[in-house]
Amino acid sequence: IIMKDVTQTRQIARLKSLDQYKDQLLASVTHELRTPLNCIIPMITDVINDSSVPEISKESSLKPALNSAQLLMNIVNDILDYSRYKRNKLSLTFGEFELLDKMTEIYRLFEAQCKHKGIDLVLDICSTLPRKMFSDKNRLGQVIINFLSNALKFTSRGSIKVLVQPSSSDKDFAQFKVTDTGLGIKREHLIKLFTEFGKIEVAEHARLNPQGIGLGLMISNQLVTLLGGKSRIKVASTYGEGSEFSFELPLYAAQPFDTGDTVVKIPSKFKPRPIRVMQPCECKRILSVDDNDYNQMVIERMLEKLDFEVVKAFNGADALQIVDNPTGSGINPCKGSICYYFSLIVTDLQMPIIDGLQLIKEIRIMNGNISKIPIVLVSATGEEAQVKEGFDVGMNDFLC
Repeated sequence: IIMKDVTQTRQIARLKSLDQYKDQLLASVTHELRTPLNCIIPMITDVINDSSVPEISKESSLKPALNSAQLLMNIVNDILDYSRYKRNKLSLTFGEFELLDKMTEIYRLFEAQCKHKGIDLVLDICSTLPRKMFSDKNRLGQVIINFLSNALKFTSRGSIKVLVQPSSSDKDFAQFKVTDTGLGIKREHLIKLFTEFGKIEVAEHARLNPQGIGLGLMISNQLVTLLGGKSRIKVASTYGEGSEFSFELPLYAAQPFDTGDTVVKIPSKFKPRPIRVMQPCECKRILSVDDNDYNQMVIERMLEKLDFEVVKAFNGADALQIVDNPTGSGINPCKGSICYYFSLIVTDLQMPIIDGLQLIKEIRIMNGNISKIPIVLVSATGEEAQVKEGFDVGMNDFLC
């Protein structure tokens, strides 16, 4: 008789199961938090941009509310990314983009805040860099925004400078660098920066950054690695004088700013997934499919400002009835040579009765032009598996 103690094996299996459950719970909670925030933030922004609202109300109530909501969204996003990181599911979407446009977009996010604090914000992009870059522009932006957010918190005078220049060691790489004249970091605290929940709790740092949870730099470090960085993020800091954060990423780009037509080959692992392109329909009408009333309200407001008519369906089954018999729903065709009745369908992923993926499958097997309507799938989490499945069933793009 051979006897074996399996207690330890069972305990390990149980711990793994609990850890997996914890990560799933974390992802679910952050998803549920993002849904109302995705409604709150654009609605407050909409009121702030309304010229009929008194400026005193904007400054005393609306802008603080918006800043608080954005802070909460940043924390939720960090926790969501942390959950993905723990499950090895941090997702990337590579594509070609204008480097100057992306960096200018980031600059404008911080321009007013720096001006309010009396800090000079400088953006310096070397003119010999390629005009276009091939990477994940949103993840690149996430890293730069994290650097700038930290610099803004810890800088009370002087300047913050964003520099993008060719790498000194490899012409196919660009160096991104953010330098500030802020508080700086003591040498003994540098090692803690990139650890999980690695917030510096020294009194002066805690006073200037009371709300941070210490995930931003850790996640940024992982993203730089996933984006093909030459090394991880580098830090140089002198306490009382300021800090410098930098990293290098591959360009994989075409067309320099100043000349014109050099093409750098894109490694096959970074090639974008092909998206089917439909012949455009002249209807300025969009079908919005979402079971959340407030999300529908936000989508409708945004699209109506762009002169689109919005038709709403609150689940996939309702949407199928509308696209299967649009005239029966009171929808008239446009006067173009080809008409799909809708320019676009925007559908949520998680819905009762028929979800977004099943809806796309059903539309793609319909007869006639209806099956060719471009479809964008929306999800609060944007898991890589969801994106893949969406493209597999026939969506045209994905929003997160």
